[in-house]
Amino acid sequence: MKIHFFRIQYLFCALLLCFPLTTAFSKERALSISEKSDQSKKRIKILLTNDDGISAKGMSLLVANLLKADFADLYIVAPATEQSAKSMSFSYTQPVSIENVDYPQPVAGAWSVSGTPVDCVKLALGDLFRDSLPDLVLSGINHGSNAGRTIFYSGTAGAAMEAILSGIPAIAFSQEQHISFFQEDSAPELLKKLSLYALSIPFPILTGFNVNFPASERNEAWKGMRLVATGKEFACGLPKLLSSDGKRKSFSLSDCQIVTDEDISDECRSLLDNYVTVVPLLVRNSPLALTSESEFQQLQAGFHNFANTIAMRK
Repeated sequence: MKIHFFRIQYLFCALLLCFPLTTAFSKERALSISEKSDQSKKRIKILLTNDDGISAKGMSLLVANLLKADFADLYIVAPATEQSAKSMSFSYTQPVSIENVDYPQPVAGAWSVSGTPVDCVKLALGDLFRDSLPDLVLSGINHGSNAGRTIFYSGTAGAAMEAILSGIPAIAFSQEQHISFFQEDSAPELLKKLSLYALSIPFPILTGFNVNFPASERNEAWKGMRLVATGKEFACGLPKLLSSDGKRKSFSLSDCQIVTDEDISDECRSLLDNYVTVVPLLVRNSPLALTSESEFQQLQAGFHNFANTIAMRK
């Protein structure tokens, strides 16, 4: 019976790719779209998740800065343990458990899950909040970059894409190099405005963002935000031999380096120039997902005007 349920669910997800205005939770979305014309005047409901685990520093930073912004009720459903590089994998062949936990910051509720980031989103939308879906899903803040083609490995991005497939706008956040580089002075305003901006765009014309924060020095504020296309850079590395007994070998696959060339992408160049990069997340296996150069430039121009409303502080 469980297998049939998942088949039905993913058949429905396939159908939504063919009908742009249909979502897995279309009834609730239809009721809520009319209410989102002025999100800045009402509190919204945000589901938080990540792939570094519920106790990760990145989650704590995301919660702290959203609380400072004070525009949303926050609910955490995150993995009990680190689930990096899980992409969109989920617990198909084994049970997954969820447990209510006491979170050290004043959120509306928190749960830890024994599985992957996608498991977290499935349980949140399909069980915990089935009768009162979140307006938005935020995933992160990831400990390390998810720029370029690295996004295809990312559990942080995978959780956001699962939300999008289920009809909920989502944003994935990642911090370049190390989470200690995160700039908190500008973060509350940026998180609030970007969240409301994502909700202001008719769903699913633009369904979400993949956001990377640059590795800035503490005394150097972010220069701003740029809407860019996904870069061509990707993480690549050779398997590292850990042990061998003549019959069996053990390897590590975690020793990865970002591969690039002299023709660096706009995404990675912007990060090097100390800009927060924002990449559209489009989860649609259809020619309609393709955006022409002129259309993307129009989108960039509109986003540029929006980004200029956010003050970057040291």
